[in-house]
Amino acid sequence: MKVALDPDKHAWRPSLLPGQLVLVSTVSPDGVPNVAPKSWVTMAAFAGPVVAFGCSDDHLTLRNAEATGEFVLNAVAEPQAARVWQLPRWHGEERIRRSGLTLEPARRVRAPLVAECPAHLECELDGVRRWGAEALVFGRVVAASIEQECLDAPLAEQYARLGPVFFLEDGVYAPLGSPRRVR
Repeated sequence: MKVALDPDKHAWRPSLLPGQLVLVSTVSPDGVPNVAPKSWVTMAAFAGPVVAFGCSDDHLTLRNAEATGEFVLNAVAEPQAARVWQLPRWHGEERIRRSGLTLEPARRVRAPLVAECPAHLECELDGVRRWGAEALVFGRVVAASIEQECLDAPLAEQYARLGPVFFLEDGVYAPLGSPRRVR
């Protein structure tokens, strides 16, 4: 038996749309880096390819991406999940310093990569769509990288090595689990 669920996203327990946890890295026009956790992230189009992430209008992440036209999606793996959960406690340069995350240069954009993350999508801003104080930020992928060990195995094992983490709700997250192939 199915029951009605309030269409308000705040009431979804469990969430019907868990999101992959990523760190979005940006840099200000003055060259100051910023890293922020996001979980509303998705492919938007193969042509490009184009990816998108959700963000509040008042976040430095959105302001930097719009000002510089660039950002990086850094895929969070399970070993980093607890550390990533602590990031909203701090802001700006203090966040990076206290997190212990290591920033390194990207290949094509000025926004840095987060070294502890196993994969990265370097993006040029393709557009922003706003709904009140929230926005969906679109980026065209101009470079991608992944740890070699994620590639040195059969496909199902590659995902296990990548170790993506999904934000559920209220401090709850989950790893991908066991990948399975359709028969």
